[in-house]
Amino acid sequence: MKNFKLNKLAVAAIAAVSLASVVTTASACSRLIMDGGDTHGVTVARSFDWGGSELQSIVKAHPAGTAVKAYEVPEYKNAASWTVKHHTVDYVEVETFHGTSGEAINDKGLSASLLYQNPSVEFVKDAADNGAPAIHMSQIVNYLVTQFATVEEAVNAFEANEFQTAWKTGIGGHQHGFHFSVQDKSGNIALFQLNEGGKMIVHRGDITSDLRVMANMPLRQDILAHAEKFDLNKAEELPSDISSASRYLRGYHVTANAKLDPKADWVDTRGKMKGFFDFGNKVPQDLIDPTNAESYATWETFIYNLETGDTTYYNEGNGSQLNISFAETKTFTKQMCADMFQQARAGETITWGECQ
Repeated sequence: MKNFKLNKLAVAAIAAVSLASVVTTASACSRLIMDGGDTHGVTVARSFDWGGSELQSIVKAHPAGTAVKAYEVPEYKNAASWTVKHHTVDYVEVETFHGTSGEAINDKGLSASLLYQNPSVEFVKDAADNGAPAIHMSQIVNYLVTQFATVEEAVNAFEANEFQTAWKTGIGGHQHGFHFSVQDKSGNIALFQLNEGGKMIVHRGDITSDLRVMANMPLRQDILAHAEKFDLNKAEELPSDISSASRYLRGYHVTANAKLDPKADWVDTRGKMKGFFDFGNKVPQDLIDPTNAESYATWETFIYNLETGDTTYYNEGNGSQLNISFAETKTFTKQMCADMFQQARAGETITWGECQ
C-alpha cells in the first residue's frame, strides 16, 4: 500500500519544479455533463490532461464528521478550516499537482470539478483578500463537496462571503489560473471564474445550458462569442485540433446531438458517455495544439453519475480501469485512501487503506 502522507514542505518543493516546467501546457482537461434519465440521473465525464509527466491519482473517502487538514494560505489573514458535513469521495492528483483535488462527489448528489483556465492568471494580482475564510486552490473542490448539498447552497455561501479561493497562494509556489464548477443531481450547474480586476463571476445554468460543457480557455463570455462563428449542429464544420476552444465546440456538438438511454444499465450508460467524451474531448499523446505549439494528453478520465456516485476511473496512458463503489465507502468510519493509478495498472480491484 502506498504511503499517502504528504509532507507539505516536500510537496511544495517538488510541485514548484514540476508545475513550473509545464506551465505553458495549460490548455488541458475537459468536463461534460448529460442527462442519464431517472435511473442514473446527471452523468459526468471529465479528464485530467497535462503536458509532460503522466498524471497519477488516488481516491480519498471522507466520512461525515471527520476533519480535513487544510493546506496553508499564508497570504491570507483568515485561513479556512472545516469538518466534513457530507460523506465525500475525492479524486486527488499526486504526481504533478501533488495533492490537488480535481473532482469530488458527495452523498447528496453534488459534485465539483476543477480545470485549468489560463486567461485568469493575469487577474490573480488583483484578487484581493476580502476577509472571508481562504481555501487553498488544491482543496476548493474538497471544500465545496464536503460542505454543501446543492448548487444553490454553494452559491449562496459564496455570495454571503463564507469562503474565498486563495488565488495568490497558488499551487507549488506558482500562481495559476483555474476555474471550477459545481453540479447537483437536479441538473443545476454553477461555474466560478476569475475575471478582470480580480472579480469572481458565478455563471448559473443547468444541463440544458452551455454550462454542461467545460474546457479550459477562453473565459465563458469569450468562448460563447467564439462559438457564434460556428453552426454547432454541423460536425463537418467543426475544427479537429486539440485546442481548448475546439474541444469545447465538439463537446457542445455531441451533447446537443446525442442522448443517453434512460433505460440502459449503468455499464452501458457509462460506455456511451465515454464514447461521447472521447469523440471530442479526449486528447491523444503527441498531438500539438496549434494555439500554443504545445503537446498535452488525456492521462485519466472519470465517468460517474450523481444518483449513486459510482465512478469508473480510466487510465488513458496504459488502457487500464478501476471501478469505485460509492456505497462501499459509506461503511468507512475514518478517512480511507486507494492508489487508483497503481491498482488499475496492476489490473487489481480497488483496495482501500488508511490515509497515513
